[in-house]
Amino acid sequence: MSEPDSPDDGIERRGVLAALATGLGSVGVARSSLARETAPLDATRYVVEQGDRCIPITPLSGEERVEAFYDYRTPYTSPSGAAYSSYGTTDLQRPETSICFLYEGPAGLSLVVVHDELNDGTSGGAVTFDLELANPDGATWVVGDDDYDAPTNYDEFTRTDAGWTVDWTWTEGRSDGGVLRPLGDEFAITIDPRFNEAAALYGDHYEGEVTDWQVLSGDRSDPKRLSLALDRPVTIRAGTCGSTTTTTTTPSEITDEETTSDAREGTAEEDAGPVSAEVSILPGKVNPRSHGRLPVVVRSTAEFDATEVARGSVRFGPNGATPAKRIRTDADGDGRTDLKLLFRLDSTGIGWDTDDAELTARTEAGREVVGTADVELVTRGGDEKEGDDRGEGEANEADESKENGADGGEAKGDDKEESEADSETGDGKETGDAEEAEDEDSDGHPGKGHGRGKGGGNGRGLGNGEDRGRGKDRGNGHGRGNGHGEKGRDEGDDD
Repeated sequence: MSEPDSPDDGIERRGVLAALATGLGSVGVARSSLARETAPLDATRYVVEQGDRCIPITPLSGEERVEAFYDYRTPYTSPSGAAYSSYGTTDLQRPETSICFLYEGPAGLSLVVVHDELNDGTSGGAVTFDLELANPDGATWVVGDDDYDAPTNYDEFTRTDAGWTVDWTWTEGRSDGGVLRPLGDEFAITIDPRFNEAAALYGDHYEGEVTDWQVLSGDRSDPKRLSLALDRPVTIRAGTCGSTTTTTTTPSEITDEETTSDAREGTAEEDAGPVSAEVSILPGKVNPRSHGRLPVVVRSTAEFDATEVARGSVRFGPNGATPAKRIRTDADGDGRTDLKLLFRLDSTGIGWDTDDAELTARTEAGREVVGTADVELVTRGGDEKEGDDRGEGEANEADESKENGADGGEAKGDDKEESEADSETGDGKETGDAEEAEDEDSDGHPGKGHGRGKGGGNGRGLGNGEDRGRGKDRGNGHGRGNGHGEKGRDEGDDD
């Protein structure tokens, strides 16, 4: 919650509070709390809208890039921090409060989001934001809090047709958030929030509560704060109150203008042609039947920094899959930081007839990136296929566990200490990476069932039938029977 306002502020704020009470004060825990008088309202170029209320806002500004301003730290960044949180916005953070604001820096305008307060002693929380952008292809998350690969990183940044959906959750004494950029001179972002129990990850890991949602405006060192309703969409846009965006701010024209601007700014790089990137699949062999994650590395060279690949721009494989996670790591030990991407294998479209898979992307400066990874498949067929399936899954797990040991995992919560220790030492394995699909083809020969009996002896036991039996729970009793069960489900009578 925000800190109490001083008595001197109360007199100046009464007029503003009265104007906002009807629109925002009646919803949930929302309350209006503009802190001080600043420049004339018509001098601002941006507004925040919720319901029928519209408030002019001014971006916070600074001479440092927004990445440095946010200052996301982990034990493996320099400078480092143990909390996997924003260290640059601690003076703006408040307990059990989500804040968002515009930041004007050397690289232009950004949207900054921070949930909760670092080292505040509260019990964490969960938030989901569905963001609808006037230009969905324009902005990407240049800071993802959190952005690391380990079983303890539950946050998900997902590109949608309308923009982005982000699911955050964090533990006691931590914060969460991110930075969306570039916004451009003319933009509109609508945030449909889901706080606490309504958030996608609430209760899965942590159950803290967010009690206030604020938009900050004005002075970087002492901004004014506007509290918002927790259960209503908010639009932050360029323009003024009392008017909607003009004809120059329609989505199509925004796209044209930004494309033209990007072209002017990135002409030198674009004239150089696309980057031919070195792309490879780890650990090597691929099992198309696996439902696990497929690690793909884009390597940095003296001429190309793979970590500058823009978020949301990557497509891979026949289906043009987008990565579920991205990790910065020195994959080949050459001293350069590479980009490791984790894809859900069954979303890539890689099959038994796939020889190679193309990766396309673009850098933050707009330069096209193209690379092709050779696809080496495991041996297909019979028991050997299943053995390879297990080996490939274990190899993937070992590779990701090793990466977790190198890049770290967020130790979020005392109840996760064992898994956190595993991930940091390289012994942890990510759930689901070794999952196996059921056999797709029968070899036509009788197979010995290995299913466990269902119930207290009244269920499936050992039987002779085709394919492998899959039973539920452990039964008391041993049944034997002859038959041909679908998917190896042979029924036997108890002895």
